[in-house]
Amino acid sequence: MRYNEYLLDSKLFSKVVSSFNTNVESNIPKKIIVVEHSVINSLDFIKYLSTHYEVYYISKPKSIDKKVLKTIKSWCNVLQTNREELKQDSVIDFIGQIVQNDTFAIIDIGGYFAPKVDKIQLAFKGQLLKVIEDTENGYQKYVKSLEQHNISVPLLSVARSSLKIEEDYLVGHEIVVKSEVFLADYGTTFLGKKILVIGFGKIGASISENLNKREAIVYVADKQAIRLADALARGTIDYYKIMADMDIVYAANGEQSLDTEKLEKSSLQNTLYLFSVTSAEDTYKHSEKIQNLKLYGHNGGYRILKSKNKKSIIIANSGNAINFTYTISTLASYVQLTQLEMAVMLIKKYKPKKTILSMSEADREKIAQFWLSEVQKKSNNFK
Repeated sequence: MRYNEYLLDSKLFSKVVSSFNTNVESNIPKKIIVVEHSVINSLDFIKYLSTHYEVYYISKPKSIDKKVLKTIKSWCNVLQTNREELKQDSVIDFIGQIVQNDTFAIIDIGGYFAPKVDKIQLAFKGQLLKVIEDTENGYQKYVKSLEQHNISVPLLSVARSSLKIEEDYLVGHEIVVKSEVFLADYGTTFLGKKILVIGFGKIGASISENLNKREAIVYVADKQAIRLADALARGTIDYYKIMADMDIVYAANGEQSLDTEKLEKSSLQNTLYLFSVTSAEDTYKHSEKIQNLKLYGHNGGYRILKSKNKKSIIIANSGNAINFTYTISTLASYVQLTQLEMAVMLIKKYKPKKTILSMSEADREKIAQFWLSEVQKKSNNFK
């Protein structure tokens, strides 16, 4: 396993967290249940957590580096479960066997615990201290839980943090880079291609910008008028009407915006390449159809749907995020900004509200100052 030399010193986590010595929890969680990608960029974060808490780790299934996961197993308890199992009522017994009578917190990616968070908080009243969500996709799922239930534990998120702007921009850049390599493997490029980007949030905007630089013809779809206004020069909203004319589609909103059954009924002019920024089940309605298709290729490979007029619909990486293919993540130290934010959230005091909570901008500024100082040190070391 090759360490990412662009990551900052792992001691940064302890240094930053120890600087927040006021307004901290009187009851720091003893145990952490954490959902995380098993990639090199996660190692320092998990190592820090494992040093200070009893960690129970759930690996995101579509982004596993086996060497990374082996290292993580030497630090903490790796749990064998999945998103579907955590949606069941049996999640209460599952968590109970882990936490017993101890206090704990949950760090989530993609809203794994959102469907049952109301029952979890009731079953572990006084034990579950907070839930921290990393992604916009998961943010929306916890918002839905708040709307439907009375949640009495703090639900926090870094999804809309100012510290995540850089990460999301670079995620969009990495998605374009990885999909460009995918297309090159199969004999084509972005040049002159008609490309639809569904979702003009931070990642979708970054994808669009990076595609424009590669001389693609970019269209944008988003259900929010304010975002479409921002993307007016390139935008359209009724995307299934123009799907037939597209060469490539990026699903950048994680809201099941593509439907495999509608795709099969469509009439296409060209072979259509589909790329996702998240898991297949969050990108596609009827995603189970994809897994039943034959897998071709390497580095995540692809599966092929056929349209009504027998044109091929190439679904890259089986409908899962394309940025976890080909190479290790290029986000490097930028992902550590929000990891630092989550590490500080674990010790900060928050009162539950009928909204998703976040860190103050003053605290984020403090984290950014530490981070920039380390970046400067590392830059000097390379001179």
